Amino acid sequence: MILVEMVFGSSLYQQSLALRQLVLRTPLGLVLNETDVIGEEEQWHWGFIQDDVLQACLVIKPQPHASAKLRQMAVSPALQDQGLGRQLLAQAIVLLRERGFTDMTLDARQTAVNFYRCLGFVEQGAYFPQLGIPHIVMTQRI
Repeated sequence: MILVEMVFGSSLYQQSLALRQLVLRTPLGLVLNETDVIGEEEQWHWGFIQDDVLQACLVIKPQPHASAKLRQMAVSPALQDQGLGRQLLAQAIVLLRERGFTDMTLDARQTAVNFYRCLGFVEQGAYFPQLGIPHIVMTQRI
């Protein structure tokens, strides 16, 4: 797998939209729409490709005070549970550190809390509904 930074609007970015739809929206009966991607031209899009096909992706939104927010992360269903998401997030954290970031936050689906907890993220506050399912804010010093 090769780590790439995707340019907003590029063919790889379009692949990321399709992967995010497949993994994050379709199971909830939702469609990734224009409102969901507002501002993404100012965010960072990284992913793993193999044979020119995007296999995993994430979206990072810079925040004030050297903080970054992981907005979405998706791994191809055929490659899930093989550590690819963990590797992608670890490499993203290295890139963020190089860019001067010190903290990361995310809104974790209840089903993903253990995944993020194993990577050093800590729950903050209480669960709240987002996209019709429970989420919780998680943070980590990077």
